[in-house]
Amino acid sequence: MILRAFAPSDRDWLIDRHRVLYGAEFGFAPDFGDSIADKLDAFLAHEDPSKRLWIAEASGQRIGSIAVSNRDGAAFLNFVLLDPAARGKGLGHHLVQTALDHARAQGFSRIRLETYSCLIAARALYRAHGFQIIKTDPGWHRFGQSFDREIWQADL
Repeated sequence: MILRAFAPSDRDWLIDRHRVLYGAEFGFAPDFGDSIADKLDAFLAHEDPSKRLWIAEASGQRIGSIAVSNRDGAAFLNFVLLDPAARGKGLGHHLVQTALDHARAQGFSRIRLETYSCLIAARALYRAHGFQIIKTDPGWHRFGQSFDREIWQADL
């Protein structure tokens, strides 16, 4: 696997892969992709010298993504995605560690992320990297599903 910088040609792929994978794995409605598009466009438009968005590739094919940016003085992890065929090989850990190392190098002392209670594997990955839940918003009804929205944080 290689990690490379996000390119404008990756935008539609990133949105579509989120829409397809979250639909297949969690039953999320297609409007989840619209939410990702809005978040991605805001991320790209925001001036932040510490932000990075990486695309993971294997054999010339895009297989994942991860991003980090500054949100209210803390690093913020976003767009964490790994194709099912690429899972179980330690690549998710590599993506998260890359983002953590970058955030640390940028001088951040903590990193946060938003996730949902239904994302069991992702939550285990975050826990393995020292993240803990700091806030839970129970009973969210979005994207055709019900779940708890969670904010996680780790010290760097």
